[in-house]
Parts: sequence; C-alpha cells; structure tokens
Amino acid sequence: MTSEPSAPRTFRIDADVMRTLEEEARKQGATVNGLTCRILRKYVKIGVRLEPFGMLYMPRTHIISLVNAIDDKTLAGIASDMGRRTAKEAILQLYGDLSMPSFKQFIEIYLCGYSNWASYYEEDRGSFVEIRMGHSMGDKWSLFMKSYLESALDEMVGKKPNFKYVSSFSLILELRKDAT
Repeated sequence: MTSEPSAPRTFRIDADVMRTLEEEARKQGATVNGLTCRILRKYVKIGVRLEPFGMLYMPRTHIISLVNAIDDKTLAGIASDMGRRTAKEAILQLYGDLSMPSFKQFIEIYLCGYSNWASYYEEDRGSFVEIRMGHSMGDKWSLFMKSYLESALDEMVGKKPNFKYVSSFSLILELRKDAT
C-alpha cells in the first residue's frame, strides 16, 4: 500500500498503550511511528467501514475445527452463499465500485491482509494477473476460499476466476485484466 505524504500531529496516548506499542515495534523491528501508522491505516481504510457489519474474530484453530466439521458439499455451498452476499457489499463499502481492480484489492487488503485468510502474492502475466495465496489451514479451507472467490467474482462481474492450482496449503488463480 502506498501512503499519502505524512502530516505531523501530536496525540496523547495512554502510558500502557505506548508501552505495548514500543514493545511490539521492537519485536517487529519497526519504529513506533511506523507501527502506529500501519494500525491507523488499517482501521481507517477497513475497520471503520466494516465495523457496522458486525464482523467476528475467532482463533484460527476454532475456524479450522468448524470448517473441518462440515461436509465438502455443504461447506462449498456456505462459502458460495457468503461470496455472493457479503463480498459485493464489502467491496462497495471499501472501494465504491464493482470492478476487477476492486476485487483484487479486496482479496489482497481485506481477505489476506485484514482478515488473515491467507498470504498474498501477485504477479503480472500480461493479459492477466496471477494471484498466489498460501495458508496452513488444510484442504477444506482451500475449498472454502475457492468457492467463496468464484461466487464473489461471478456476482460482481459475471466472470469466474481460473484456478490453476488448489492444494491443502495454497491457491493459485488467474484474473483477466480486461474483465470488468
């Protein structure tokens, strides 16, 4: 993410919060300013817009347990329904339009960055973009993500992503640049 030029500001931060920020910045090899900007950017660009939707956060192990308890057909159906119903609304709230660039940003910034569904890597391949997503949640999580992304893109622009590879640990998909 590229950021706008910075503007100096002064804030009062509770001492316990500052200690935690300093400790976390040290662990990450970052500055307190850099960490604070990253946290605020994440909240301003995503959190503030999606909090009204009542998003829930759960430990990864709980999500894995829930996903693994559901048969494949039911899981794919749930994921498809979620992709059709919630992705479109979230994309409109975050980016204001239903386009391929917005869809890509949604995957990178919201699903992979904010929600931690997977890691994200993108490579330009001329007429299409290859997106590689890695995770450690197993076969069913890959099935869930694939079904979710297929239905979300179909609902948005009437197109299906081309999945080149799906495994227990990763998904690789292609998105045509001209699809709008």
